[in-house]
Amino acid sequence: MLQSVRARMLRRYEYDRAEMLQRVVTRLSRARAPRMVSVIWTDAIFGWGNERWAAEPHYLREVIGSAEVTRGSILECGSGLTTLMMGAIASRRGIQLHSLEHNPEWHARVCEAIERFRLTNVTVHLAPLRDFGSFDWYDAQLSELPDDFSLVVCDGPPGVTRGGRSGMLPMMRGKLAKTVSILIDDTNREAEGLLARKWIGELGASNGLHAGGRGFARIDVCES
Repeated sequence: MLQSVRARMLRRYEYDRAEMLQRVVTRLSRARAPRMVSVIWTDAIFGWGNERWAAEPHYLREVIGSAEVTRGSILECGSGLTTLMMGAIASRRGIQLHSLEHNPEWHARVCEAIERFRLTNVTVHLAPLRDFGSFDWYDAQLSELPDDFSLVVCDGPPGVTRGGRSGMLPMMRGKLAKTVSILIDDTNREAEGLLARKWIGELGASNGLHAGGRGFARIDVCES
């Protein structure tokens, strides 16, 4: 209820989007994200100006909360608002965020925002989608990526991509830490929901699917 009221107010009174996003990023750069109910998620979505496709408030809260406590580097598949918000946290905490993006125009927009907000420890890799046999995936230079990803935020590539997001685990498994959390958005769609269940079984993971909104899955892996 609070989120919807806030969203209507922002649209009605025509708040400055750039200024709103600046406030959110600055706040996350200086202090931990709120753990309780907060309008910061709605403000961030409004500020980024991509309401139709941006992450939903409950998923943003899960992503940002995970970035606050992860011990290793962060891998993001598909860039956008979460890149900026996690980037603010990565800069404050001194950890690395690597984001894979296949679209040159979107890559340029995200990189411009990173530079404008003076975020450090964030690298957005322009990685076109490439045929890897049974799926298409980002053509990233794996040698440029760290070997300690303890948080993976999987919101790409687009659902229409051949194989969807299934390429993440086979391509990036060697880059994951023994203890890792994987977040997958849009799991109320059949393909993402099936993929999440497959990974939960394959990895012997705990946690699972959250059905609210577009849905998301949290997969926690802890290997001894």
